[in-house]
Amino acid sequence: MGLKDVRVLQYERRGPDVELMVEQVVEDVRCPGCGGPAQVKERPVVRYVDLPVYGAPMRLAWRKHRMRCPQPGCPVRSWVLSDHRIAAKNCLLTTRAAKWATVQVGTGRTVSEVASELDCDWHTVNDAVTTYGRALLAADRKRLNRTSAIGLDETAFVKAGARNRKDYATTVADVDNHQIIDILPSRDYAEVAAWIDKQPPAWKGRIRFGALDMSDAYAAVYSVVLPNAAQVVDPFHAVALANRCLDDVRRRVQNEQLGHRGRRDDPLFQVRRLLVRGEERLGPEAAGRLVSLLELGDPGAEVAIAYRVKERLRDFYATADPDEARTLLEELKRHCLKRAMPPEIQKLGRTIRKWFDKLCNYHLAKVTNGPTEALNNLVKRIKRIGFGFRNFENYRIRALLYAGKPNWRVLGSIVVR
Repeated sequence: MGLKDVRVLQYERRGPDVELMVEQVVEDVRCPGCGGPAQVKERPVVRYVDLPVYGAPMRLAWRKHRMRCPQPGCPVRSWVLSDHRIAAKNCLLTTRAAKWATVQVGTGRTVSEVASELDCDWHTVNDAVTTYGRALLAADRKRLNRTSAIGLDETAFVKAGARNRKDYATTVADVDNHQIIDILPSRDYAEVAAWIDKQPPAWKGRIRFGALDMSDAYAAVYSVVLPNAAQVVDPFHAVALANRCLDDVRRRVQNEQLGHRGRRDDPLFQVRRLLVRGEERLGPEAAGRLVSLLELGDPGAEVAIAYRVKERLRDFYATADPDEARTLLEELKRHCLKRAMPPEIQKLGRTIRKWFDKLCNYHLAKVTNGPTEALNNLVKRIKRIGFGFRNFENYRIRALLYAGKPNWRVLGSIVVR
């Protein structure tokens, strides 16, 4: 066993199963109530799942000591001696097996796969992983204290039995170090703001940038709880918004010109993929095809204007000088808000006007919400290998162990009583 004051009583093998019986060496036990000498009342045997030995499933039988106080009038009648080195309370895995299982599940293996290797049921492993995973995440505070930029994004969390209903969770990510800080069970402003507000003042004081994806709720969270953090709208979502604007214009012009949705031989349908491709990525042949098809299907040049607006927004992000970029975006905003512009472009202009400073803040530190989106993909992998989750806390712990980059060395020193 390698544990001080723990002795092996017997070793027994029954077919493929191996059982080792141990007990603590008990000397001079005192009553926690009156401090007098205690007596052994009984020795119940509790069995735990241990790590396999040479491929054989292993069970550890722990002969415990139930003590009693012989002093009359003592408020403490009996208690059971425990030893966290052997096993934690309410955990059916030994301590070493529970920590091993936590590492295995936290690095991407399924709970059922680990349970099969330990020859026990799913709940035994999941309860141990939840217990030690929660303790590890609470103890590893260093992973929370390294960032100066965070990102907020939502992911869908579907509860079992809720037909056609989705609940959303908020991912709080460290976009500097590409790791998840926490996952919150709601995207509601009040709950997200309350979580950030509960963090230590030193942590909040270090946050200089907050990335988001044009969410009013997340913008309000930053404004109220982290007023000194510069809010940065993610470039991907801004350009995606311009692409949607372009596609809306194309669809409307298509219907106005031909009276139906795009079909294979329609010019605007043929050009749909070229429109969303970056202009610098178009070869001479593709650029010529784009011009000719727009001349055929876009007599009012509305689609061409939307295409130029989209490319101008991309130029804004490609500009290295912050002042020059701000001037460029100001000109683009005024251009979009002209009354002669198509309604879709005017709507885009109003969005640019609303988020103008947050769009320009990208050039302060090149912070994006891209790492948050990437981490959400890791979270989705956990959902896939788990075939979905009904319990949010299980989902949260599994995702944080996998994508939160905990310091696994801390797990060795964790004590769960």
